[in-house]
Amino acid sequence: MFLCILKLYLVIFYRFHQFQFQFFFNFSDPPFQMIIQTLLLLFPLISCDFSPHFRKFLHDSYGIAITDMLERTDLGMDASFGGKDSAADVPRNQAVIIVHGITNKASRFAGTAAFLKSKGYKNAEIYGTTWGDGGRTPVGLVEMKCNYVKQIRAMIIAVRQYTGQQVDVIGYSMGAPLARKAILGGQCVDTREILGAPLTELVDTFLSVAGANYGSVLCIVPVPVGTCNKRNGLHCDSEFLNDINNQQRYEGSHTFSIFSTADEKIGFRSCGRPVSPIRGGTGFVKRDGLNHDQLMDTTHPLQRNFILYHSPKAPKHNRYLL
Repeated sequence: MFLCILKLYLVIFYRFHQFQFQFFFNFSDPPFQMIIQTLLLLFPLISCDFSPHFRKFLHDSYGIAITDMLERTDLGMDASFGGKDSAADVPRNQAVIIVHGITNKASRFAGTAAFLKSKGYKNAEIYGTTWGDGGRTPVGLVEMKCNYVKQIRAMIIAVRQYTGQQVDVIGYSMGAPLARKAILGGQCVDTREILGAPLTELVDTFLSVAGANYGSVLCIVPVPVGTCNKRNGLHCDSEFLNDINNQQRYEGSHTFSIFSTADEKIGFRSCGRPVSPIRGGTGFVKRDGLNHDQLMDTTHPLQRNFILYHSPKAPKHNRYLL
């Protein structure tokens, strides 16, 4: 990811600070060296891809095809993250699987991972994979394909087996309905492939953040192909959305939603109903005035509280951690 590349540059500058770039900076100046050292202390919070230990587990358990599908090295070094440093690396928290949104990579949520790690989470407890092609397909042509669902489903199963305990799942934007279908299982609406039984028992908390669970206001008029189609698109009456919304309480032991009245990408209401909060869920938080990206990037403490405490607020005796 970008942060990993930046960290590499910082390491190079710091290790060879005797070489100076006279046109711009003097890297041997003590103030600049202090800044670099401080950043290097912070950047270990970010892991750039699967750890060798997790990669070996995937390869030994599922084979090279599944390993490649989840790690996505074809998209670069910023398409996945997570895994133990070694067998002795014992997780303290349930693993969190981050499911990104439309035209993103897993690295889009490096800020979420960094926040969680600043609060005590480790690389062995935060996972992400990139579904789709990392933004190569224009935003208006992205569909919720069965291949994406299968990839997310495989990730949930693999991390659950790897860690030996239930996982938490955070789905952002289009990642929320995709992750819900991955958990629901059943039949894909586009290919008619059979996914299997629900994964409900594998998931403790499912959290939708700015999730397009009932469509997008931008898709009020359906189109034959692309993001707003009525088969596997974000039109409010698409087969995909009807499939995941015809049942309730399958996403996990606890289901929460965070949404905004000012979300300019999925909107607040479409087809006469709210587009984001999951009906039948455990609870939700509505924020006013936050746009789509602000909702995802400025609610990290709230997201952590939901996955850790199953509440928008931490217990009183733990609030000093926020």
